[in-house]
Amino acid sequence: MRRLTAIALAGLFLVTVQAQEESAGSQSEAIKDAERALTVEGPSAEGYFNLGLAFQKNDQPVEALLNYQRALVLDPGLKAARNAMSALAAKQHVPLPPRTWQDDITAFVHPEVLVAVGSTLTWVGMFVLLFTMFSSRRKSWVTGLGVVAVLVGSLSFATGWVSDPRLANGSLAMVMAKDGTELRTAPTNGSSPIVSLPAGSPVGVLSPRGPWTYVALGGGAKGWVPTDTLQPVVPGETL
Repeated sequence: MRRLTAIALAGLFLVTVQAQEESAGSQSEAIKDAERALTVEGPSAEGYFNLGLAFQKNDQPVEALLNYQRALVLDPGLKAARNAMSALAAKQHVPLPPRTWQDDITAFVHPEVLVAVGSTLTWVGMFVLLFTMFSSRRKSWVTGLGVVAVLVGSLSFATGWVSDPRLANGSLAMVMAKDGTELRTAPTNGSSPIVSLPAGSPVGVLSPRGPWTYVALGGGAKGWVPTDTLQPVVPGETL
């Protein structure tokens, strides 16, 4: 009886190990599929979100956080990516990137919409002003309408331009080192540490200096971290 029980337990163990290996293999394949889709179809918010999900299911939370953030750079209105990133950041005990006024704007309207509307209003306003300049029947209210259209259009265009996450987050990077890194007072390993930064921590790049990079944290602290521990959030950027 004991022999049969031992054989049954051994068989169950082998089945469990095989199932885990198959699961790990399928999860790794999901990552490759998501990366392949980004290569073939080009960068997209949905593509980076799917890659983030694949990394998270494969127990690679830091890579997942990076790709969720990249998805939000391309589409700040992608709530699924924002919710997934917030939940995972809380689970990993890492801070989210500090919220800016650009984030408040993009929460209501996409920057590309502001740019498109602003461009249209500006051109319409300029045509109205040109028409009134060469028209024999000038009316002050028409001229005023043209001026207002140009001003509102220019403001809308400028707001959309500066709130574009690809521009606003151009200096944002993430700590990718598995064991995190130290924020130091000087660009040397022997300098005093200011604070420990766990993997997945966001930092604002101020000045890359070869093997070291001067960065700022959301709370205002500034210091040096090894460049090779960081990865830019905006796809294609380098430190």
